[in-house]
Amino acid sequence: MRIGANAKINLTLDITGKREDGYHLIDSVFQAVGVFDTVNVEKSDGISVLCEGISDENNIAWTAAEKFFCRTGIKGGAKIEIEKHIPLLSGLGGGSSDAAAVITALNAIYETKLNLNELAEIGLECGADVPFFFYGGTARVGGIGEKVTPLAPLKGYYILIVKSGDKRSTADMYKKLDGMPGKTPVTPEFTELLRAGRQEEALSISSNAFSAVAGDKKTLESLSSFDPLAVSISGSGPSHFAIFKSKTAAIGAAESISGEYPDIIVAPFV
Repeated sequence: MRIGANAKINLTLDITGKREDGYHLIDSVFQAVGVFDTVNVEKSDGISVLCEGISDENNIAWTAAEKFFCRTGIKGGAKIEIEKHIPLLSGLGGGSSDAAAVITALNAIYETKLNLNELAEIGLECGADVPFFFYGGTARVGGIGEKVTPLAPLKGYYILIVKSGDKRSTADMYKKLDGMPGKTPVTPEFTELLRAGRQEEALSISSNAFSAVAGDKKTLESLSSFDPLAVSISGSGPSHFAIFKSKTAAIGAAESISGEYPDIIVAPFV
C-alpha cells in the first residue's frame, strides 16, 4: 500500500493545564495541508524502515508498526519505505503523519478491520499528535492530543510555510511557558466563529502559545508585510506560516522572500 501522509499546522494552540504525569493539556485547531511524505508499506517477516536520515529504531514509523502488531497479536512484519517531503523537526507533524499512515496501511494489508477509535488509540501510544492524522481536514484537538473533534473543513486557502531556525526542545519551551502568566485562550472563540461560517474572521485570530518563547519576530514581521489573513507558528516551531486567500498571493509572497529562507513551502488546506 502506498499512502500520502500530509503535514499539519496549528491554527490555534492554547495550553490549558498540566497532568500529574507531566504531560501538558492543549486546546488546539489542527489543519491538514497539502504537502505529503510518501509511505510505502508491504508485508514482511520483520519490521524495517528505510528513510533517509533516520535509523530504523529511531523512526516513529517503526514504533507504529510495533504497536500495531502488539495490539492485534499478529505475528507479522512490515517493510516500510518513506520518501520525505515534509521537513524534519519542523513542527509540521511529518513523523506523526507517517506513523498514522503505517497503522492505516497495516490495518488494510492484514485485514484487521480496526475502527477509527482503535486506530487512534494505537496512534496515541506512538505520539500525542498521531490521532489527528486518522481524521485529517480541520479538527479541534484536546487533552494531550487524544480528543479529536472534526470541524467543518476550511477550503480554498493557501499557506506559505517558512522554516526559520533550528528545532528547540519542546519540553524546555513548556518549562518556560509554565513560568509565564497565562494567556487568554483563543481556540473556543475560533471554533465558534467557524461554526458561524465566519472563516476569515476566525483565521484572523490564529495564534499559538509557543509564539511567546519560539516565534522569530523578524520572520513573523516579514510574513505580515504581505497582508495575509494570519501569521503564526506551527507546533513548537520552527515553522512559521502565513495564510492567504489565493494561491497567486501565496506564491508571490514566497518568491519575494526566497532569497532569505532556504526552506519554503506553498500548499493548500486539505
